[in-house]
Amino acid sequence: MFLSPKEKESRFRAVRRQMAGQGVDALIARGSSAVRGDGAAFRYLTDFPNINIPLVLIFFRDAGAAPILLVESRFQAMRAEKNSWAGDIRLSNNFLQSLTEVLKEKKLDQAAIGIDGLHNFPFLWGQRIEEMFPGVTLTEFGPVLKQLRAYRTPEEIKLVRKSAALVDRAFIDGIKSIKPGKTEWEVMARMDYLLKSQGVEKTFNIISQGPKVDAYVPSARKIKKKGMVFTEITANYGGFWTQLARAVSLGKPDSKLVKLHQGAVKAIKEALPYLKPGNTVSQPMSVMEQSVKDSGLGCMPVYGHIVGIDMVEDRPSPQNQSEIVPGMVFIVHPWPTLDGSSLLWGETYLATEKGNQRLNKVGDELIVL
Repeated sequence: MFLSPKEKESRFRAVRRQMAGQGVDALIARGSSAVRGDGAAFRYLTDFPNINIPLVLIFFRDAGAAPILLVESRFQAMRAEKNSWAGDIRLSNNFLQSLTEVLKEKKLDQAAIGIDGLHNFPFLWGQRIEEMFPGVTLTEFGPVLKQLRAYRTPEEIKLVRKSAALVDRAFIDGIKSIKPGKTEWEVMARMDYLLKSQGVEKTFNIISQGPKVDAYVPSARKIKKKGMVFTEITANYGGFWTQLARAVSLGKPDSKLVKLHQGAVKAIKEALPYLKPGNTVSQPMSVMEQSVKDSGLGCMPVYGHIVGIDMVEDRPSPQNQSEIVPGMVFIVHPWPTLDGSSLLWGETYLATEKGNQRLNKVGDELIVL
């Protein structure tokens, strides 16, 4: 839908190369939302922004066999024919039955079948397949697919940049609706409108009021006259997530908020020189954690996301020994605490050949409304 045939062939070759190396004949990818492991590989292999139920894709190591997409409705079929990379789209009112029919049709009764996340694969499906095809081996293939999609190509980076720009615009314009008496629903509805009206597929937007960040989905609670309002705006454009975590102060900010804000901004700036290829993820995260502590603040152990098609491809932390490579995308947000108050603050960064680039252009100042 968003990516070129060249990108499609590049992805297909990479996946088939890994399949050949592991002796996998076909793989099954399910999913829809691409949030926390639900469907990111499906999107990676189809470029199809599916909604509602997890559809089923069967992808073959044989480049001559078109990927088969099982869909539930004719609406999905019509849209997938136009906008997906699947070459063979089939209606199904029983995905398990249709899946077993495909295995018979393709003579995969003695095959090794890769699964995108055995922990998410329906247990009864696996049981039934093994009963019907004793020669079939179901094997975990999710980590391979996760590794392949962890890094951005130039085409993908364009979509990531667009996503970040739309998030910035939603925040800058959306905070104008943060006024005493307005409900959280009204505030976040405005931000969501600004995103969705510009082509954002999905959002994950949360809000919090008061000295402590306890952000969640918006409610009927009204904005108060004074205090902190925290928003975390996360948008998926063209299949790629970015995020901006910011707070505004209604009236003069209290001293705790000022100190938390200064500590968070300082910690990010001190960590960024280490967010570069050749280092491990643990290095910038350790620097950031220590900086927060050196500011006399506590530090909640949620330091952001490594993002891509999935909103949480991985978690950056002082314990994460993954190597940073060009094309990785990070949401960096320290979570400092101070005497019952806290602040989540950060934005999205792209790892480049020589370092990193900040994608969100919203400034570091604490906005006072």
